[in-house]
Amino acid sequence: MDTKIVTLYNNKGGVSKTTTLFNLAVYLSITGKQVLIVDCDPQCNVTELFFAATEDSDSPDIDLPGTSIYQALLPRFKGQQAVIDQKSVELVPHALYQNLSLFKGDLEFARAETYFGTAWNQAITENIHEKNSYVVFERLLRALGNERSFDYILCDVGPSTGAISRTVILSCDELVIPLVPDRFCYQAVKLLGSIIKEWVDRHKIISASLVPFEITPFVGEPKLAGTVVQNFKVHSGAKAKQSYIKWQDKITQQIKTSLIGPGALTPKAEFDENNPYTASIRDVAVLAPIAQMFGRAIFDIQKEHTREASTDGSMYYGSVWTPWEERMDAYKKEIAKLAEAIS
Repeated sequence: MDTKIVTLYNNKGGVSKTTTLFNLAVYLSITGKQVLIVDCDPQCNVTELFFAATEDSDSPDIDLPGTSIYQALLPRFKGQQAVIDQKSVELVPHALYQNLSLFKGDLEFARAETYFGTAWNQAITENIHEKNSYVVFERLLRALGNERSFDYILCDVGPSTGAISRTVILSCDELVIPLVPDRFCYQAVKLLGSIIKEWVDRHKIISASLVPFEITPFVGEPKLAGTVVQNFKVHSGAKAKQSYIKWQDKITQQIKTSLIGPGALTPKAEFDENNPYTASIRDVAVLAPIAQMFGRAIFDIQKEHTREASTDGSMYYGSVWTPWEERMDAYKKEIAKLAEAIS
């Protein structure tokens, strides 16, 4: 089975994209899948989260191990190599989860916005340098997946619609759209499908220009695997607040009319437009920062970690610990639904 490349993407920030991606990666890894996280966001948040499980990871005097995505691609950007050899990339294994690895991020990867942007604009010409730059990212991911036997490659990407986001998304097989039930996500969903469709259409034109130069184009048409609505708050009776329900209903309708269809994204056969939320994740409150502090999945917090949440540094037990267990279990079940959607 070929490696499946997936990203979680929304052109609106603040939708728990990185947190969800990391937890999905951990879940897949503990179920026996070989998983690679690729940090394509110059903010490097998933890299920080990944290394949080490592001793002294916060020390500014310690260089993080592994090859960064910018270091790996720079020889192509500079025109020194037509193709990047996957053997030149040193990946980093996670300190806790043995089937999970990282292709680390780099603040300097922000410079790739210019390189990929130029390739996007000039690859259709006879400029062989830009043609090779256009396909370099997808080629490298496929090579890493095939040569190192990864079942999944999960790409973390920022919320922009710039050249880096375009390159990453077109290189993926499937997308999961994280959402929060509010006005701004509703507006984002109205545009997201048509924006990505424009990228796909442009990619087809560029792909046709690659063939005469004996450069094999890639598919460049990711399918919508699912959506996840999250960060909604609930009343004591575990019902979502009415304001969240209102926006969720509006977003549901917008998914049907704007996110999928002939002028937008192509959904997987399993995607149900009448029930488009693959997973529904309520606000996890203090669990997220505690998990991030230790580089763990939210569903893998241990009792001793609750010392960081208590006012006196003592561990939680009994009736105080039980709600944590219940919320972690509920969260894990929703992440399992996302894993199933991309399987």
